[in-house]
Amino acid sequence: MAYDKPQLITYSYGSHDFAAAGQTLSLRGPAGKVGKIVHIEVAATEVFNAVTTAAFVRVGTAADNDAYAELNLATTADTDVADESTDTDAIIAGIPADTQVEVNFVANTGGTPTGIGYVQIAIEWF
Repeated sequence: MAYDKPQLITYSYGSHDFAAAGQTLSLRGPAGKVGKIVHIEVAATEVFNAVTTAAFVRVGTAADNDAYAELNLATTADTDVADESTDTDAIIAGIPADTQVEVNFVANTGGTPTGIGYVQIAIEWF
């Protein structure tokens, strides 16, 4: 695999109810390959509110849960998509080779939290 022909893998996490609870899942890229997050999105099926704190998708490590990406879901409307075009600071850094990556769904808080959406993360591996 070369830099001009990366292996693109899309990780689909299905529907998650961010208002109900957070969740952490792990992934690991192909052995010896570094990763570049090229797309991260949440397709909302219920409006997201952020009374005290917003919901997030954070991609990082156990020691730094947003080392590679942090998508702020803010007040995403039902049927809208939140991605790096709605949060231009979402993608932060590349992923080192042979690293266990933690994907964190962070619950929003305050008032009566709402927010359900389908999560996808696309990573190119070199």
